[in-house]
Amino acid sequence: MVPDPAVLRQALDRYLALAADGDPAVAVTAQNAACTLCVLTGTRTVEEAMSAVRVLCPESVAPGPSRPRTSIVPPAESGSGQTYGQPEAVS
Repeated sequence: MVPDPAVLRQALDRYLALAADGDPAVAVTAQNAACTLCVLTGTRTVEEAMSAVRVLCPESVAPGPSRPRTSIVPPAESGSGQTYGQPEAVS
């Protein structure tokens, strides 16, 4: 299944705007946007999602500096429920 390019671009734009904000008050919203991007692309991290976007919709992603990486895989030590990782710098 391939996501609609317009929906994918919208999710990408939203994530990039929120991730660039840097305001701690929008951190949860940025994580939700990251999760949406990952679900649309069938990936588990924002880094993987960005790679998928480059393939699915190459005109949507211009080369640039690294993006924050957010894992949507629950941490192994939590053991219960689904939690989302904090953004971490990708080098």
